[in-house]
Amino acid sequence: MDLNTAKSVIENILFIADRPLSLEKIGEVFGGEIDRITLKRIMDELKTEYQDGNIQFVEIAEGYQLCTRPEYSEWIKKFYTIDRGSRLSRPSLETLSIIAYRQPITRTEIEEIRGVDSGGVIRTLLEKSLIRNMGRKKVPGRPMMYGTARKFLEYFGLKNLSDLPTLEEFKEEDLKGGGGIEAEGIQDELKFHEKVSSEGGEFKETGISSESDEIEDIEGERDKND
Repeated sequence: MDLNTAKSVIENILFIADRPLSLEKIGEVFGGEIDRITLKRIMDELKTEYQDGNIQFVEIAEGYQLCTRPEYSEWIKKFYTIDRGSRLSRPSLETLSIIAYRQPITRTEIEEIRGVDSGGVIRTLLEKSLIRNMGRKKVPGRPMMYGTARKFLEYFGLKNLSDLPTLEEFKEEDLKGGGGIEAEGIQDELKFHEKVSSEGGEFKETGISSESDEIEDIEGERDKND
């Protein structure tokens, strides 16, 4: 297969994929006919070709993906306002923020920050594969600990956890008043993130496991009140 054909094949695969694809996954399509170095060169060419296009080619979550451009975010938000079924609720976003910045963290620790029972929200996030079980904490009762899964990176457009904004960056961005966010909403979010930061200290990156390790036995988790 010539490289131009291979490039077209890759472009079409990325277009229909619902998640970022690694070089290894893309290479499987060609059955080893194209080596990793050649694949990487093709990806670099595609990235250059899409620089000025209406769709952007990005490297994200240790893979490659075609996605929308930031300048069209206003219209995309309007679409998601219509398609509300795919959006996360405020409690889910709060819980996900805590887990992202405090992982690994137990349900009890999450509830100490939120001040309300979070079992249902945690189950929802597990079912959506946005978080994963990270083993049990070595304390009496051995409660389950939670961390973010690969799908979390994909959902928020992050290459890895180090791309998460710090609290100071979060403040600076929101206080500019951009994006149509109401002042009251900004204040609420800042208060919440300050609480997470003050109780959790500095953010530290944790490893993201392979996709096969991300989803634990949800039914087993439901039987435990960790």
